[in-house]
Amino acid sequence: MQLFWTPASPFTRKVVVAAKELGLWDQIAVRPTTWPLEWGYATVPFTAGLAEANPVARIPTLLTDDGVALGDSTLICQYLNDRAKQQSAGARIIPADDSQWPMWSLYAIADGLLEAQVAMRAEMLRPVALRSDGFLQKQRDRITRCFDRCEQRAAELEIAGGSLPNLAQITVAIACGYQNWRDWLWDFRPGRPNLVSWYNDFSQRPAMQATEPRDTPEA
Repeated sequence: MQLFWTPASPFTRKVVVAAKELGLWDQIAVRPTTWPLEWGYATVPFTAGLAEANPVARIPTLLTDDGVALGDSTLICQYLNDRAKQQSAGARIIPADDSQWPMWSLYAIADGLLEAQVAMRAEMLRPVALRSDGFLQKQRDRITRCFDRCEQRAAELEIAGGSLPNLAQITVAIACGYQNWRDWLWDFRPGRPNLVSWYNDFSQRPAMQATEPRDTPEA
């Protein structure tokens, strides 16, 4: 498998953490990715093969061993979950029973939180005169609501004994980490003691420690 990625992307980090938790990371070849940029950065070409594999040219994109291009982090995680089930009985980050639906509900909140964070990042890259204050406030409000809901559902973030974390738990943790990393985002911790306590523990997992984000020109 080949993964087009940049380490600054929280969606990429989601995939990498999932792959590490499932024991599949050593089966993936990483292809560091660049793409045309605007707003003051020098224009660079797409990484060879990205646009050809995925016309949306989005990261992360995973090329499976069968040549299928998966250009969405949720699909990639579903694929990795299925692959792990075939290789190791019981290895899963997506429940196989009806408990998957509360998990997907929480996942949608956390993934939407990531989208709002990245949307703010894209807007912040624009020249100041072109930025939309209304758009930025909309994302701030969405981020706040999503973190509040994660606090309310903190009991669902606890990992059952002997189990791998599920995809919602992984994604909530990555949203917390991204909020904590970006200096133009605010501290998510005040008023959310249960989420903070859980994140402090979850962030120590080896897969999280190994994927701490770092700044790149594309970040």
